[in-house]
Amino acid sequence: MTAKRDLKRVYYTARNQDTKFDAKELVAATITLQKLLEDLLTKRRTIRLAKKVLEDRKAELNLRRWSTGFPRRSKDFLTKSKKLEQQHLRKYQQVLLEYINGINNELTKWIEDIETMKGLPRPPRG
Repeated sequence: MTAKRDLKRVYYTARNQDTKFDAKELVAATITLQKLLEDLLTKRRTIRLAKKVLEDRKAELNLRRWSTGFPRRSKDFLTKSKKLEQQHLRKYQQVLLEYINGINNELTKWIEDIETMKGLPRPPRG
């Protein structure tokens, strides 16, 4: 939420239209990320299997890394938007957008895996 707030601040304070467009793209990707996280949290609360998947060590490490890395990068984008020229800011925006899209892709895979595993029949107890 703080990352989205920082990116919105860039959008509303930017004077250059290209910077506004770049920030708008980042805000849209962040909103997609937020919706995926909300879906994943809902699944975690309602599906026991999802809770087990999300308690996996690799998943926990990824979530911890993203929860610190993404806000830091968005704050950097906010400070760089005030200092850098548009062409240099665009390069940073593209890298940040790729980072957000990478997180989105990974979360989408997790959701698909949970749905797939949920649909599998349980093995018989012997």
